[in-house]
Amino acid sequence: MIYFVAILVFITVIYLYSIGWVIIGFIGERSKKKNELGEESKKISVIIPVRNEEKSILNCLESLKNQDYNKSNFEIIIINDHSTDKTKEVVDAFISTCELNINLVDLIDETSKKEGLKYGIGKSKYDIIATTDADCTLPKNWLKNISNQVNSKTEMLLGPVMFKQKRGLLSNFQMLDMLAIQGMEFGAIYFKNPILNNAANLSYLKEAFNNVGGFDSFETPSGDDVFLLEKFNIDNKNVKGLLAKDFVVETETESTFSSFLNQRLRWSSKTKYYSNKLLLFFSTIVLIQNISLIFIYLCIPLVEKYSTILVILLFSKWLIDFILLFLVASFFRREKALFYFIPVQVIYPIYIVVVWIASMIMTFEWKGRKF
Repeated sequence: MIYFVAILVFITVIYLYSIGWVIIGFIGERSKKKNELGEESKKISVIIPVRNEEKSILNCLESLKNQDYNKSNFEIIIINDHSTDKTKEVVDAFISTCELNINLVDLIDETSKKEGLKYGIGKSKYDIIATTDADCTLPKNWLKNISNQVNSKTEMLLGPVMFKQKRGLLSNFQMLDMLAIQGMEFGAIYFKNPILNNAANLSYLKEAFNNVGGFDSFETPSGDDVFLLEKFNIDNKNVKGLLAKDFVVETETESTFSSFLNQRLRWSSKTKYYSNKLLLFFSTIVLIQNISLIFIYLCIPLVEKYSTILVILLFSKWLIDFILLFLVASFFRREKALFYFIPVQVIYPIYIVVVWIASMIMTFEWKGRKF
């Protein structure tokens, strides 16, 4: 038993060190002085792939309409990936009532988000590509920040993404999970080791995109962001992040457990293709730590001799997680989600293991398609 406890101690120490590294990085990235926003002189192509988004696309387009940016300096390309609802009609109606330069095109022979983005980039007129999702709301300085940051010294710009605040355990479970992801993303960026990004707030030079050979060839429904980042890293492209409050893109949480599970299975489907060693390390240590936490929960009431050590391990893990989540939640103004910290901490190890196993044996559905 002592050897088993020693292994749990070793895993926890590695985890504490890793999250401590992320915390230091996030504090450093948050503390960076932001450049003043200049004139919106650069031309930007905004690419939005859509499939069955009739309920969400209008909010996204309205937020683009309200950009504090010269409307002649950006175009919007919406790629319709065989929508079966009224997405096209909603977009066409919006186009008829606004002055934005919007081009709605249909995917014909291909399917998938990556193919949609690839097609849209091929149709684009400008050197800077900015991507987002149809269910996102963009801050009014979104394009101005991209114009200010993307250049030959920043060939890919990673931006912050956060869920909109809602009530309930399911929404706040997703919120805390996203806060941890954002903490890890920007913590790693500070040390010039970008490992995560999000297509909901991603921009890059079209020339750099073409230089790395475009998107990956993996047959996954997602990964257009992380795998492209890996290709930029391998090709030594200049990748930076901008952690600024007026650059935060907001999106919706999943409203039902089944849609949430489908989303997480979709996210997990790409992990086996990761090549970034640091990302693989963090994915592995988080999984192992949560598996070990299940054993700690079981052993505390059963192994009285080592219960004190196990309790210390448990609370050490909870403490380091809370520090990270508190710092990130404070930046994104999502402190209310921390009220769910303890129930989420109890549930999370089980969730991680279930999703890990399910991703290897289950299919999932996304936008009416099965994978």
